[in-house]
Amino acid sequence: MKNSHALCLLAVTITLSTGTALAHRASSPKAGSLENPTTEDGQNAARQVTVPEDVLNRLIGQCERHFRHAAKRFAKGDNPGAASQIRVGSALLSLEARREHAETQSALRSSADELDRLAGRVEHGDGSSRNELNAAFAHADLALAAHYRAMADEAIANKEHDNAGRWLEAAADSVGDAARWTGQKPPTAQAGAWDQADALETKIRSGTNWTYDEAKKGVGYLGTQIQYLGSQMEKLSSSPTPSNTEQ
Repeated sequence: MKNSHALCLLAVTITLSTGTALAHRASSPKAGSLENPTTEDGQNAARQVTVPEDVLNRLIGQCERHFRHAAKRFAKGDNPGAASQIRVGSALLSLEARREHAETQSALRSSADELDRLAGRVEHGDGSSRNELNAAFAHADLALAAHYRAMADEAIANKEHDNAGRWLEAAADSVGDAARWTGQKPPTAQAGAWDQADALETKIRSGTNWTYDEAKKGVGYLGTQIQYLGSQMEKLSSSPTPSNTEQ
């Protein structure tokens, strides 16, 4: 637990300090007038922070932990506390988008931007509702699910057993988290895919042997889940807050 907390603080420090530097530079007309393209290119390169892969792997699941804390604080009327937790989740999402060869960077960054906007509204009490939090958190979890699913697909193709298992488990967890925020349960047509994906995740989590054929099918099952939940997202904002989204 202490290690996870320390890693989260590291992630937020890296991301927020980079953002602070950008904001400071943008607010300084003098600095802007003195810069030339060559200097600016060098500074942009210097601001690119590389996070070790093993550190990013240890941060898997931490976004959701902060989303849950945000929801609890929001329910208690602690808007500044909720906004702070949402921003941590956004920072972690931005870090995840920096993985090398991440095919889903755009969706992750878009979701991080959505969380940042939400945090600002929550902090100032600007018409934010629990449904807005639910929708933003579900969007983030679905973006993570698609991200991890793509990485699992690549690992399976490369016969990387440990990596494939890690990404399949992370994708399945993210799908489950998104489902809880939306309050959606799969209809009969989708239930088989959900059951199969859950069975594979259980095998991976328990250390039971699983085959690459099972993993390939698991990627397909996860795709079905992600597609279904994505189709339900637009309904969330206009529906009553589901009771089972209490985390």
